[in-house]
Amino acid sequence: MTLALKQSADLVLEFVLDVVRFPWWWYSGGLTIVAERCWRGFSTARARVSLGVFARYLFKPMYQDYTWQGRAISLAMRLVLLIAKSIRLLVAAAWYLAFLVGWVLLLPVTLFILFS
Repeated sequence: MTLALKQSADLVLEFVLDVVRFPWWWYSGGLTIVAERCWRGFSTARARVSLGVFARYLFKPMYQDYTWQGRAISLAMRLVLLIAKSIRLLVAAAWYLAFLVGWVLLLPVTLFILFS
């Protein structure tokens, strides 16, 4: 067998093995990478929103205004901000979850479209 023929056979064998191993990588290594990046993105969004800080200081008046008007305005403003930040965090969680589900479903949907 000549060198060119052996290299061609090795190339075809490697291609077939890559096609067979690809789904395994997609749902093991690739899914691990995507899940880690989604978790990192969600953790960053959670840190930016910082709901714990807003919840901790919900009843503390802003700008040290201890009058009842100052307390009422501070509570109302912090409640609005808490609701807005909670919605922002839920949107981020839905976004990263949709991305992860999209990754899981992309391969079967693509194969279904190609072979149907």
